[in-house]
Amino acid sequence: MTINVWSDSMQHIELLGKPALFSDSRVNRSTVPDGWYVYDLRGSDYDPDLISTLEARVIVNYAGSILTPEPVIFPDGQDYLDVKGQTDFLDEEITLIDFCRQHEMPIPSRYQIRPASFDEAGLFYAMKPEEDQRLGCIGHVRMDFGHRGKEFWHTWWPRGPEELNSPEFKAELQQVVDELRTGVLKDLSSMSKYCWSHGGEVGNWPSNYGYIVETENYRYCLRCNPVPGDYQAYLTAFDLRVQRQNLAEQAAVIGRVTFASGEQQEYTDAETFLQCIRDELPNHPVTGFRYETLTDDPAIRKQVDDILYDLYGEENPRPLEDYENTPQEGMTMGGMT
Repeated sequence: MTINVWSDSMQHIELLGKPALFSDSRVNRSTVPDGWYVYDLRGSDYDPDLISTLEARVIVNYAGSILTPEPVIFPDGQDYLDVKGQTDFLDEEITLIDFCRQHEMPIPSRYQIRPASFDEAGLFYAMKPEEDQRLGCIGHVRMDFGHRGKEFWHTWWPRGPEELNSPEFKAELQQVVDELRTGVLKDLSSMSKYCWSHGGEVGNWPSNYGYIVETENYRYCLRCNPVPGDYQAYLTAFDLRVQRQNLAEQAAVIGRVTFASGEQQEYTDAETFLQCIRDELPNHPVTGFRYETLTDDPAIRKQVDDILYDLYGEENPRPLEDYENTPQEGMTMGGMT
C-alpha cells in the first residue's frame, strides 16, 4: 500500500532539526510535487522498528518514508545517512498543504503543466465525433475574462458519453481549474505573460498556445488565445482509460508491404496479407515489392515462407514445429523478412 501525499495525512516530524513529514507506508512517488523529495528509512537489523539510516530507497528493514522540501546531502562515497536519534516525532497528523501553511512555505503545484509539442496541436481544436470517441473526449470548458480582462466566465460543452462525466472527473476538473486560476488563467494579463514566456504555439492567427496537464486517469489540454474581445481559453478533457482500452482493442498489425514507389500498406488480417504476397511477389523485380512479417504466429510465418519457396518451385523444408520453437526466425529475400 502506498499513500498519496495530496490526499493522505502524514506525521509531522523534525529530521536533523528541520521540519519534515513521515509515513509508515511507502509514498506513491508519482504524487510528489516538483521541488520536494522522498527518502526511505531503514530499521536496525536487531529491531526493524528502530530507525537507523535514511536512504534513497529501502527494501529490507523498511521503517518508513520521509517527505521533505529540501534535498538530503549524503556524505561523500555513501548512499545513506545515519539518522539514529535524529528523528523527533511531534505527535501530529498533518496534510501537505497544512504543513506548508504552518511553516510559511509556498504551497507546491499539485498539477504539472507543460507546453504542447507540435505533434499534439490537433488535440486543442475541434475533432470529428469518431476521433473524440477514440480519444475518450469528455468535453471542454470554454472560458473568457470578460470585457476588462479580470472576470472569469465559463461554459461546459459535453463531447462524449455522459458516463465519462463522472463525479470523480468533475471533482478533479474543478481542482485543475482552481490551480490554473492561480497562474495562466488568473486573468488576461497573466495569460499573455505566461504564453509569451512558456511558448507552446499550436497554430492559428493570432497565435494560440497549448498546454497539457496529465493525471493518472485524465489529460487536460488548455488552448490559450490571449487576445481581448474573444474567447480566451478552451480546456478539453480526455479520459486516458478509454484511450488505453481502445489501444488494447486495436487489431494488431501482422504484416507490412512496400513498393519502390513509396507506397506502403499494413495488414491486420492474415489471409489478406498472405494473398497480397501471392499476388505481388512474382513481380517484385519490377515493382520493388517487399514484405515484412510482424507477427510471432508460427502458422502465419510458415505460410509466408511457403509462398516464397513455392515461387522457386520448391517445398518449405521446415515443419510447423520449427516455427513454434523459433518464432522470430524466418526467411529473408531482398529486404523481405
